[in-house]
Amino acid sequence: MGNGAGGVYARGRHAVPIHYTVHGSGEPTIVCCNGLGVSTFFWNYTVEYFRTAHRVITWEYRGHYTSGRPRHVTLDSLSMAANAEDLAAVLDACKVERAVLLGHSMGCQVLLEFWRRHPDRVAGLVPICGPYGRPLDTFFLPPRLTPILFEALGSLATAAPGLLEAVVRPLLLSPIPDALARLGLINAQLASREDMAPYFEYLAKMDLQVFFLMALAMQRHDAGPWLKRIDVPTLVVAGENDQLTPLSLSRRMCDDIRGAEMLLLRKGSHVGLIEYPELISLRLEKFLHERVTPFLAVRAPRSGAAVVAPSPAASRPAVHGALLSIG
Repeated sequence: MGNGAGGVYARGRHAVPIHYTVHGSGEPTIVCCNGLGVSTFFWNYTVEYFRTAHRVITWEYRGHYTSGRPRHVTLDSLSMAANAEDLAAVLDACKVERAVLLGHSMGCQVLLEFWRRHPDRVAGLVPICGPYGRPLDTFFLPPRLTPILFEALGSLATAAPGLLEAVVRPLLLSPIPDALARLGLINAQLASREDMAPYFEYLAKMDLQVFFLMALAMQRHDAGPWLKRIDVPTLVVAGENDQLTPLSLSRRMCDDIRGAEMLLLRKGSHVGLIEYPELISLRLEKFLHERVTPFLAVRAPRSGAAVVAPSPAASRPAVHGALLSIG
């Protein structure tokens, strides 16, 4: 098992190699689930903060970065179910029985699908700036236009991937994505260019067929019907000005999950992870101590391993970011 920047591979669904990296040690284990078209860089602050007292696992989705590409690129092979089973494979490879799952953007759907399939392996859920299903219905574009646009791009990705590359790739390689994001999709005063640069660099190299088909798979997934059945500690993190996952969706998810708590990022956008890293880390630490540790004390791991409480905040490294009030 890897421990550091290099990482190793787990055998995912249908034998797709899934790249993961283990940082630090200590329980409970924290596992970070990325957004669509994103590598693990948005979790850098989280990893740095928690690796001194917890094992933190980051991993790449199938078709992303260093993970393998499915032999047959279809909606089924790129579904949230496939991602959830890949996550299970990562936990198996790391010999983790139960973990606290953090998810950003699409990662929220992945962790909710994982809970549905493997509830006894979840110690807590932390959906961050992400939907529980059908995200294109509430995208920042007109709600009727967005699904149609992505359906067309998904069809093009299947029928003529070369044409899609010719049309979309030059746009991704231009300054246009960054300029559009700074017009309102992110809080330009809080999200530094240094933190956002890896996202745009990676997106420009992303496998576009995988990207658009996985986006359609997100749209076909909806965890709404089982939110009320979730019975593990849950902390919902929401950006007040998130244009991709409106605050109303996060509030609804928080209301539907029994006992869920919410952290509201004032003036935060969809990239709240890098806009308010210290606030999120401190609130997550509180959540681990007050909710997850007592939960695990009652539901002891199947192996009978002892539950260790997180270390005090005073022992943590300083993390960039301003502290705001919790809404």
